[in-house]
Amino acid sequence: MKRFALLSALIIPLLTVLGFIVVDKAKTDSTDAKVTFYKTPLVCNAAPEIGCGSRSKPALLELEKNPAIKEAWLNRPGTVIAIVWKDKVQTETVAKPIFEKNSIEFTELSKEDAIPFRKTFRKENLWYRGANVDALSREEAATIAESSVKWALENKLINEDEANKIKADVEAYFKNELVKLRTNEQLNDDSENKFKEALYNIAEKYIGKERAEKAMELYKENCEKQCKKDGSCTQPGTKKDCCKHD
Repeated sequence: MKRFALLSALIIPLLTVLGFIVVDKAKTDSTDAKVTFYKTPLVCNAAPEIGCGSRSKPALLELEKNPAIKEAWLNRPGTVIAIVWKDKVQTETVAKPIFEKNSIEFTELSKEDAIPFRKTFRKENLWYRGANVDALSREEAATIAESSVKWALENKLINEDEANKIKADVEAYFKNELVKLRTNEQLNDDSENKFKEALYNIAEKYIGKERAEKAMELYKENCEKQCKKDGSCTQPGTKKDCCKHD
């Protein structure tokens, strides 16, 4: 018993010290790391409540390839990018050229404005690092699938069975497409052409040419109405304002 008591007297203080070191290190990592927060307009057009994985992914990956950067994150709403620097902050020489190359407008937040973002930083489902923004793209795919049949269903152009088949194919298509690495220009072009053609082809497969054309017209009309209402659009991934037409 005396030996056990002696061991306890030695081990418990040791564990306490080690625990303090671990906790202290975690505290240091979360509060003292050189993190810069930038306001960014990366809200998803098809799902305005989340950030756009397709738009942010190329920039986040390029940021993390730079030797001056340790981590690059996007918050869930797509309004802030956070950069964890390996050493000193290099906004002008490192971050700015990458943001500009990827057509991302940005404003570096002051320490005061960054406080609420610092409190949630790195929390699961609130921040996405690098290629993990694919999770947001998959959410966007589900939203696109819902909107692809919504107005045709409401106008009784299609029935529930047809809507479910179209929706399943649309979601599968965009879950695959939206995680592909594209430049901003490529994404805009695909949104205006390739993605619309895919939506039409999926609809035509289940409801024929005539109804597919009517369904796409309803989709376009309601997209424009929604765009004018809240500044968003149901065209997947694109940065282009759908309210403006050439």
